Amino acid sequence: MPLGIHNREERVQSLLETELDVLVVGGGITGVATARDAAMRGFRVACVERRDFGFGTSSRSSKLIHGGLRYLEQMVFEGTHERALLRKVAPHLVRPIPFLFPVYKSSRRSPLIVRIGLWLYDLLAGRRRYRRHKGLKAPDIQTTEPLLLDEALRGGAVYYDCMTDDARLCLENALSAAEQGAALLNYCSFVRAKTENGAISGAVIRDECTGLEHEIRCRTIVQCAGPWTDEVRQRSGYSGADMIRTTKGVHLVFPWEKLAIKQAVVLNSQRDGRVVFAIPRGRVTLVGTTDTDHSDSPDSVRATREDVDYLMATVRHYFPVNTPTESDIQATYAGLRPLVRDDAESPYDVSREHTIITEARGVVTIGGGKYTTYRRMANDCVQAVMAVMNLPKNEQPRCPTLEALLPGAAASETAPDPDCLTAEMQDQPCDPEVAAYRTAVYGVRAVHIANNQPERLIPSLPVTWDELAYAVHREGVVTPEDFLMRRTAIFYEAPEQGLECLEAVADRMAQWFGWPQETQQKYIADYRAIVTESRAWKFDPPEVEA
Repeated sequence: MPLGIHNREERVQSLLETELDVLVVGGGITGVATARDAAMRGFRVACVERRDFGFGTSSRSSKLIHGGLRYLEQMVFEGTHERALLRKVAPHLVRPIPFLFPVYKSSRRSPLIVRIGLWLYDLLAGRRRYRRHKGLKAPDIQTTEPLLLDEALRGGAVYYDCMTDDARLCLENALSAAEQGAALLNYCSFVRAKTENGAISGAVIRDECTGLEHEIRCRTIVQCAGPWTDEVRQRSGYSGADMIRTTKGVHLVFPWEKLAIKQAVVLNSQRDGRVVFAIPRGRVTLVGTTDTDHSDSPDSVRATREDVDYLMATVRHYFPVNTPTESDIQATYAGLRPLVRDDAESPYDVSREHTIITEARGVVTIGGGKYTTYRRMANDCVQAVMAVMNLPKNEQPRCPTLEALLPGAAASETAPDPDCLTAEMQDQPCDPEVAAYRTAVYGVRAVHIANNQPERLIPSLPVTWDELAYAVHREGVVTPEDFLMRRTAIFYEAPEQGLECLEAVADRMAQWFGWPQETQQKYIADYRAIVTESRAWKFDPPEVEA
């Protein structure tokens, strides 16, 4: 069932009229992928998300699909396998990029150890790797990345991983789930579970757009709530709230010209030696991430002065020439890793592996995991559901997601050609920059975006008004925030983080949705508050040195 303004009531009604096999709680990448997997196996599925699809961790990552080199001691086959698979099923969203790994006299690992690790990395990837790594001598690195610190440089290497648009990869899984018959609702809360004779019989949900609560019937509930997992578990009748240890990851966003690196660079924090990436992404460069415990509400997460100082110390050390300053930070964002509690003292040492807890009454909960392995995590959730439903092995449908392309993918392991798509775009030629951008974001779906309103929202960015209409009518957008932060990257890439076009966007959405003036102004105020929060670190008290 499509995700759009025209059929939200129909999607709500279908939930009320259908006895579901599976209700997925949480619309992050694991939740929507679980809904997709289950729907493709023929189950009756729904997925509800309190905010927007990908609102939490799934749109606040380092935007990487990687095999695990960041944790050399924890490298596993799983990550490299899933990376290769995602390149095949979503080549427009998962693209190989080079990573420069410099080694200094002060580095924790010697050039030899780094090369051994990279050989192992290539070996684990096998035939699925994009390219083999290449060793570099110090002069080669200085030529390759002239902005990088060259004092005490011993050498290094270039290896390959992949970047992605995390919010849109999450969205495409949601769109695919809907195409397969799953009922997906963003801005719909899970209120509580209902049981009968000790087994799950249904749930109470609340449509946040209307404020109305509804009772639905379901046989099982899968909780994919990320940082909100403990809260959701309580709503499903679990008395404890101690499964998840949330750790915060913060990123800084610079205009690319302020940190004009040619490839991603692997750095080591000047505070504690952990890995920090500097990643060029078109118009911007990302620097991150941090790894600190976060004990407050997941709703309160943001970058603090301490986070910014931590990352800026590394930036200043490794880029001593034309060093970007705090005033050059265009945006910040913070996300929470929903790690499963263990005995590790440091957040950095907590396992990234996922854990699934299954209850006989029909509740399945997943915690931990990495974005890269989301498809495997979804498969494991559905396997757990089938076990709870007591389906015999010979009646369990096989996993369908190993080969199934996501909606924007073509039947090829390369991204669509923007020149070919431009020729198909409606009645008039498309601006080449806009065509290239749309192809990278939407893949083959780019041809469905009308070219009737080709004007840009912001002159410096290739996002047009046609995209807003498409997002509202086909991609489940409900608020200006959804469009400016997750359907597009305007929040990150625009000089004023989208404030330049906020009121105009809200005006058009108000016409489509029929908002009263107070609703429109509320959404405008909500987005302004998000922008203010991303800049709030500037007003935090300075760190006090021990």
